Amino acid sequence: MRTKSTEKANAIVEYVDAFFEHNRRSPSIREIEAGTGIPRPTVQRYLVDMDDKGQIEYDGSNIITEYIRRITTQNIVRLPISGAVPCGEPQNEEEWKGDFVEFPASLLGSGDFYILMADGDSMTDAGIDKGDYVIVRRTNSAEFGKIVVALDNEQRNTLKRLAFDTKTKRPYLHPENKKYKDIYPDTLSIQGVAEMVIKNLK
Repeated sequence: MRTKSTEKANAIVEYVDAFFEHNRRSPSIREIEAGTGIPRPTVQRYLVDMDDKGQIEYDGSNIITEYIRRITTQNIVRLPISGAVPCGEPQNEEEWKGDFVEFPASLLGSGDFYILMADGDSMTDAGIDKGDYVIVRRTNSAEFGKIVVALDNEQRNTLKRLAFDTKTKRPYLHPENKKYKDIYPDTLSIQGVAEMVIKNLK
């Protein structure tokens, strides 16, 4: 039997891992050939050999590497990026069907989650800046002190901290930026509670 090249074996595994990360499926032999330049018969022999040695799992179609096994055994959820939420003056509710972000379920806990992109600067003192992605748990109720996505009586939504005025006995929306005023809507509808923020470090 021909001696197998470690370099070729590593090249095949690296390509399979990268392909799976982008496509969420194993590449075909033809795709591995195109991606690595290694001829199909050679790719086939290496896959069979690595399967025999327990380095990968290969059933003639699907390829499972150590990396693929690790990421697929985790409980991953796909969160929809549902739109932009104003961090400033409330704006008309928007239903934007965008992309998805995959996220470990263990970091979220139970509930129905979605992602909104922050637009504005009224929550900067809470660490939420324009362009950040806010992970929101869908709910129509929230404790005072929580940051919420709220819809007011004019069907406009905004991201603010839910507060309670002890003098007027009314809930209100508090911005985390001194240049903005508190919002006292006639009616207040909670759309969700902000749980996490994903941001790019500049």
